[in-house]
Amino acid sequence: MKRKKYPEQVFFRFKKPCYMRVIRDNTEVIARRMGFDEDQVFELAMIVDEAYANAVEHGGGAKGGSELEIAFLIFHDRLEVSVKDTGCGFDLSCVPIPKNLRSLNSTRGRGLGLISMLSDSYELSSTPGSGTILRLTKYLCVHREFVA
Repeated sequence: MKRKKYPEQVFFRFKKPCYMRVIRDNTEVIARRMGFDEDQVFELAMIVDEAYANAVEHGGGAKGGSELEIAFLIFHDRLEVSVKDTGCGFDLSCVPIPKNLRSLNSTRGRGLGLISMLSDSYELSSTPGSGTILRLTKYLCVHREFVA
């Protein structure tokens, strides 16, 4: 039997922002095929949706001025996703990231908070004038216990 080489990569590049459903569907398919449970599939779909929506809204993709790149790196024990835009970028020190669910009672400004809470790790890089990239990691867990 032939051993898989890791990471496997699935890559998308868009100039138009109308492909959120394509990204969501592919996130779910990749996560299920890797063996993530349904709660983790939901979490992955939500955080990738948030990252994509932020790239479209804040990276200029809605105006057609930015290119969006979404890369899925598939490892045997984790999924790494990067969402990159070629928009205007921003100063990271000016963006508060909520640390708990109590601060997420608004419908706006909660994307990075959800991403930070639902991913196992994430890294946000942005420089004004040169775009933004968000990298997130979700580890494959066979069993997760609920902790009250």
